[in-house]
Amino acid sequence: MIINYMKSILIVGLTFLSLILYSQNNMNEQLNKLFLDLDLTSNPQAMANKSSLKFEHVVRKGISWGNTGGNINNFVASFSKHPLIQSRIKEGQISIIQKEEDVQFSNFSVNERISFNDEKDMISEYKQLTESFEKLGYRVKSSTIQNENFEIKSENTEILMEDNSNKSKLTIGYYTPSKDERNKEYFLALVFTNY
Repeated sequence: MIINYMKSILIVGLTFLSLILYSQNNMNEQLNKLFLDLDLTSNPQAMANKSSLKFEHVVRKGISWGNTGGNINNFVASFSKHPLIQSRIKEGQISIIQKEEDVQFSNFSVNERISFNDEKDMISEYKQLTESFEKLGYRVKSSTIQNENFEIKSENTEILMEDNSNKSKLTIGYYTPSKDERNKEYFLALVFTNY
């Protein structure tokens, strides 16, 4: 009787562990798709080298003040197609950014800016992406800014994620240009930060 009880507990424990591992693998797989198959578990230089995109490496010089400041490594590439975006993309840019002081901790951020031809496509893609990725986070924070006529000017969703002991944040947002702006730009901003 006790042996059957122990077997049942073991089976439940193993099932729970396999669900956690599947969830983590699914999260990594989805994030890799979102950021154009970059290996988000490696360092920025390796990500840029392994990618099929042609990254340009730019170093922005800075002044180091003790443990802060200093140079910023930036790897930048353009793209015109995205596996998770269904609307037509006007243009896309992805950058991998790492500050000099973050190298020893392997901290970095990956930023995507995806431009669309109109507001409808931008909002549709925002909703589709946030709906997909909210499920992968342990905490989600959304904010909306409206103008004086209660029209939405911008929306921003922060999704906190945890993989083993590593924590990361995915931010998805957009800004709606005002009606009197001449050169209206409709773009999504996607930012992945590990820390």
